[in-house]
Amino acid sequence: MMQTNQQISSKAVKIENLLDEVYRDLAELTEENFNQKFISAKLKMQKAMEIKSQNSSKLGFFTPSKKIVQMAKLISEKYDNVTKDWANKLKLVQKEIELSQNQKKMTIYNR
Repeated sequence: MMQTNQQISSKAVKIENLLDEVYRDLAELTEENFNQKFISAKLKMQKAMEIKSQNSSKLGFFTPSKKIVQMAKLISEKYDNVTKDWANKLKLVQKEIELSQNQKKMTIYNR
């Protein structure tokens, strides 16, 4: 059964909205809300993929809108930036721990 253009376009809008929310989740990530926001973003991406695959499995093939293509690029860039930021934060914490351990060793050595 062919889908109408209206059905296909309403699915595109649903995906656009989900991608907007994913981008917002990634943009709002903090240490305090990391688990909640990251899982939220992941679930929304899965939902968008489900909508896309349901649409593609019927005869009306899914062609992503310009906004979907644009949001996919933005999300990809944002995800890369977020992972780099968190990797840098981990490195800083690691350095602080090493400094602290070295200070303890020096204190013990100086006794």
